[in-house]
Amino acid sequence: MKKILIAILSIAMACGIGFAAVGCNSEAKDAIVVCGREASSGTREAFDKIVAKDGKTLADYSEEANPDGELNAGYVKGAQYFSGTGLVASKVASTKGAIGYISLSSVDEETLKPLTVNGVAASEETVLDGTYAIQRPFVITTRKAGLAQGSIAEDFLKFLQSDDAQAVVGDEGLVSLTETDDRNGQALGTYDPLPSAPAEVTAGCVQIWGSTSMEDVITALMKKYREINPWMTEAGFSITLNGSSEGRSKAKDDTVGNVIGLASSASSSDSERYCFYIALDAVAVVVNKNNDNVSNITLEQLYDIYTGSVTKWSELKAEA
Repeated sequence: MKKILIAILSIAMACGIGFAAVGCNSEAKDAIVVCGREASSGTREAFDKIVAKDGKTLADYSEEANPDGELNAGYVKGAQYFSGTGLVASKVASTKGAIGYISLSSVDEETLKPLTVNGVAASEETVLDGTYAIQRPFVITTRKAGLAQGSIAEDFLKFLQSDDAQAVVGDEGLVSLTETDDRNGQALGTYDPLPSAPAEVTAGCVQIWGSTSMEDVITALMKKYREINPWMTEAGFSITLNGSSEGRSKAKDDTVGNVIGLASSASSSDSERYCFYIALDAVAVVVNKNNDNVSNITLEQLYDIYTGSVTKWSELKAEA
């Protein structure tokens, strides 16, 4: 009889453990995995300025609350922070419960599911008319005094200010800007290719620093410039992309006159340098491709997720 009771208890315990495991697994699948960018990111700067609830932005929240106490933190405790667009996309694509934000031009709909925001899908039309809320300019910046006269860096900047560059911008899935008012006061020009280099082509004679979100477009622009000017070598460009903050600081502190900074958001400190907008971009909110919980999200719901008021997809769905 004792053996029978032990067997029954063993079966009951096994079933209980099984049920608990299922419950835990179900809760794990329901949990929202919050993914964001590091503090120096222009993408984060743009996202945090716009996502708000009751007049308080995520930028305001991050200044007041930092539950993880880390340099790049500022969201809900346990949020994960990444140093590049590709890393956020990879994490969200491989994690069913994850949510993140990346440049619209970097969204691969075979692996990610972009959400509509306040009922509006991100597109060229909705960015230009302002109905898609989370958007930002792609900024080209140099030192206030300008680049070294007669340098290759100066000539490359002229190309970036041209209609040839805008053709590349459009091909890269960004919103092309042709009106002076939209370009932070910089008129669109034309570029005349040079028969020979204006200066000696040396390794790293053009230094490019800044936003990871602008990697694809600046790579395409450098390639187009080399096609137009066969004398330019690939090694003539040195490119280091660690975030918009570094792009701004490197441009401001340039003593040689060969640094071009990239920033993926506008900043109040842009007055310290020469700046113009080469394109507009939407910051897309993305979830895992297999996430069936949500297709639209509001700015208020995003605020709740990134501050920890909502931690489960089922809670979000109930509010939607």
